[in-house]
Amino acid sequence: MTVKKLNIKKLAIAVGIILLIILLVLFTIKKYMDDKKEKATYEYKFAQLGYTSDDVLVFKEILTDEQLNALLGKEYDESYVDFIQSEYFDFDKLDRYLSYSSDNKDADVSKVIAVVNVGADKDWYEDVIETDTSKGNLMLVNKFNGLTADYEPELVLVSSTYAYANKYVSTSIYDDLIGLLEAARASGFTLVVSQGYRSYADQEETYNNYKSSYSTSEADEFVARPGHSEYQTGLGVDIEPYDQNVEDVSQSPEHKWLISNAYKYGFILRYEEGKEDITGFDSNNWRFRYVGRNAALQIHDKDLTFDEYYEYYVK
Repeated sequence: MTVKKLNIKKLAIAVGIILLIILLVLFTIKKYMDDKKEKATYEYKFAQLGYTSDDVLVFKEILTDEQLNALLGKEYDESYVDFIQSEYFDFDKLDRYLSYSSDNKDADVSKVIAVVNVGADKDWYEDVIETDTSKGNLMLVNKFNGLTADYEPELVLVSSTYAYANKYVSTSIYDDLIGLLEAARASGFTLVVSQGYRSYADQEETYNNYKSSYSTSEADEFVARPGHSEYQTGLGVDIEPYDQNVEDVSQSPEHKWLISNAYKYGFILRYEEGKEDITGFDSNNWRFRYVGRNAALQIHDKDLTFDEYYEYYVK
């Protein structure tokens, strides 16, 4: 009887040991699986690169799985979060953002994204394509988009009441142009069109004259090459105070009135100060471009250049 009890006791101990071993094995397997599962998460993978949990939340909210995995293949960069959160961020251009930012350390994130998105991180007049004139009043003409020599819009002569002699514009903008100038007069400002349509040949002559007097680089800074001037579209105009020489244009009441009201008639200031890296041209406080009332309102409210607007909403 004593031997039987002893054997039962030994069996119980053996069973207990076996159960303990099984539990340890199961615990080890579970821990391994949990660790494996954790290591498969984006949180773990990005943490290994140095990103915080808040960073990962931003990445997961905005990026696709394909983009997340692509980002995991890149070295840590704290600027990624700021770029990715920007409204007009394009993941495919991430490397170009970083490159431009590295070469232009004073440029903030929004400037870097704007410059790269419109292609202005490349050399001017590089990779030029033909302007898509089917966009009508929203066609883009700049240093990367050019018109052919034979392009000419339907033109109308601007009345001498509203312009200096022999100024033509596209017929599509005439009514809103006159509406803008009439509104200015009602507010006490006599504004006129000082420059309107300019043909390819005229632009070629202007550009060559400037280049021969100075240099190609200086000409490219201030004057568009033939085919790359918005004057040729008939949509670009210079609007200035009649018979006045305004010294501080940006602070003049006429300019301030135009900035506050031109968009209501479909016009935008085409070349703003501080946006030269995006537009490719020196600022010009009298140069306006017709884009239509809806587009002008959006450009005004979002503080975009037309180059950006075209990239985001037209192209």
